[in-house]
Amino acid sequence: MFKLFKNSFFKTNDCIILATPLIIFLSIIGWYANYAKVSVDTIGKLIISIITLFVIISGFSAAWLYMAKKTLKLSSKVFLFDKNRAKEMFNLICQLPKGIGRMFFPILGVLMTFTLFYAVFFIIINYFISKYITPIDLSTLGISYSFMTSDEIFYEIMDLPQKELIALNCWYMLTFFISVVCAFFTMLWIPEIVYGEKNPFKALIYSIKNIFSDIKNYVLLFSFIIVLYISTCLINTILMINPILYFIVLLISYYFILYVVVLLFSYYEFKFIEA
Repeated sequence: MFKLFKNSFFKTNDCIILATPLIIFLSIIGWYANYAKVSVDTIGKLIISIITLFVIISGFSAAWLYMAKKTLKLSSKVFLFDKNRAKEMFNLICQLPKGIGRMFFPILGVLMTFTLFYAVFFIIINYFISKYITPIDLSTLGISYSFMTSDEIFYEIMDLPQKELIALNCWYMLTFFISVVCAFFTMLWIPEIVYGEKNPFKALIYSIKNIFSDIKNYVLLFSFIIVLYISTCLINTILMINPILYFIVLLISYYFILYVVVLLFSYYEFKFIEA
């Protein structure tokens, strides 16, 4: 497994072409979110904007993940001339429409399942926290803090009554715990869809079976990704204090996403395809 972790870093560098569409897409999503925040003022517009966002995310994810699969396969090939390798890398762009055609609906199913799961989860925990601790204002969960500095957020939270602070901490701890558990059982869901091209619910069952068929290595893989995620968040938090270093924060975030995708796909190929 440790050899897989190390080799995935080199493969990520070979698959760096995947960063370009990822950066463009995340920039578009950021622009669309800012536009929707200003223009959406009715329930109808909200529904349309959510549907549009689902379609955009599902379409790009299907295309990009399929391209990632092909790029990873291409990175293992040996080319006599660099120009041949460059040509093959450029041709990967042509894989984007094929990925949308093959995996749009499965990825959309995954997105809708996660959305429904977390919606139900938030309703349940909000009910119990409100009943047994104190009603909590959803704006204190970060929605109203979007345009505040870290110092302003800190003082805003410290001004909350003690019961609301306890409720807020319970909310965050429960959300983190459920997110970790959910991630553990669904981390191979996307690779199963990409490589097996199954419907999302069938792919989820197969992915969970694969987890328990290699539980020891999978726990090590999951733990490594969690540690890497926490480390990345800490580094980004430290660097974001200085606006000049914000560009480095973005690079680290993009590289982390790309590395995790390459690592998961490499693990899946090694354990469940090549085996």
